[in-house]
Amino acid sequence: MKNITRKIKLAKSIDARISLPGSKSITHRAIMMASLASDTSQIRNPLDAEDTRITVRALEQLGAGIEWRGDLISVIPAKRRWLSPDEAILLGNSGTSARLLLPLASAGIGKFMLDGTARLRERPLGPVAQALETLGTRFAWLGKPGFPPVEVYGTGFSGGEVSVDASESGQFLSGLLMAAPAARSDMQVTWREPVASFPYVAMTLVMMERAGIRLERPVSNSVFIPAPQEYRPVDTTVEGDCSSASYFWGAAAVTGGTVFTSPVSSNSLQGDCRFLDVLERMGCRIEWECDGVRVTGPERLSPIDIDMNSMPDMVPTLAVVAAFAQGSTRIGNVAHLRIKESDRIESVAAGLEALGIRADQLPDGLKIHGGNPRPPTRPISSFDDHRIAMAFAIAGLRLTGVEIEGADSVAKSFPEFWDYFDRISAEA
Repeated sequence: MKNITRKIKLAKSIDARISLPGSKSITHRAIMMASLASDTSQIRNPLDAEDTRITVRALEQLGAGIEWRGDLISVIPAKRRWLSPDEAILLGNSGTSARLLLPLASAGIGKFMLDGTARLRERPLGPVAQALETLGTRFAWLGKPGFPPVEVYGTGFSGGEVSVDASESGQFLSGLLMAAPAARSDMQVTWREPVASFPYVAMTLVMMERAGIRLERPVSNSVFIPAPQEYRPVDTTVEGDCSSASYFWGAAAVTGGTVFTSPVSSNSLQGDCRFLDVLERMGCRIEWECDGVRVTGPERLSPIDIDMNSMPDMVPTLAVVAAFAQGSTRIGNVAHLRIKESDRIESVAAGLEALGIRADQLPDGLKIHGGNPRPPTRPISSFDDHRIAMAFAIAGLRLTGVEIEGADSVAKSFPEFWDYFDRISAEA
């Protein structure tokens, strides 16, 4: 990272149209499922960002053939599952890549080493590794047990029943489910409820079925997957990213302006699209059209008391919007935010403090005393976290002098974010 500082241009009201990049979550999953398919798949409108490129490079090291040409990715599955690369598979700070790839690599035969940045080495893999050990995979933890770097000794899944603790991250469960069809015999995957960010597990299951995988859900916390099965090659288009859209929806909310985002639909696979319901409760007007959604901010935002476990990535955006709402907003059931790209409970509280807003750190979230944010006297740190950088940019539309330190962190999920955000100011 270059640690660039970005000054935000004031915009008292906005009226903008935004064409969204492809969904990060869907792009990751589509590429991984295609790597397990019986033939070549085509993925259109993928998100081209640091994290998705990390996933592509990792799969190439494992033997998949991937050609990325503009808005099209062609994925040719590996001839055998998998190659054992001579070098470590480096995953940067992509927790999504690490948690989804660990089961995927384990479903094949060979030796693999996964590693990443200092922050990735603080992000747990232990819960999914414990589940994989019951299927025959062995691990050698080269640092702290349960955390990267780790050597993986895959022998292929034996099949049978396996249980995973996904209370910290639904990605543990999604990765295991995606890899399960590669087992030598039928798999029964179970978990304890609740699961963090469960809508993204639901997304995984829908995408698996669309790619031809047969599965059954006998009870709410279990999936039966006949195995072995192969994914069907697909020609699919990735829908617009609701997580990225949230920053523009938030911009409309705090300025009382209007933003239209597309392509996204009310039946989106993405759990983060439910953030629109949160903004509606805070006073925004939400209008769906055939190819997108229009968000209009109110004259006065209302505070909210809400469980955000199903969409924790939206917490930084909500927190900044809440800073402009008169009264106290409580955000709960998101203790797992402390193991994201940064400790997002602490990062958000620090950013709000710079705006003169008191934010009490709770065991499972935040209580934000909003209403009168003021221009900051120092740059707001992103903590090298893309979602912190993008969320606090919203405040700069209303407050003079907002500067985001570590603005280049947006490359992780939305490299063109600042170009898009500048356009909002220009259209004010």
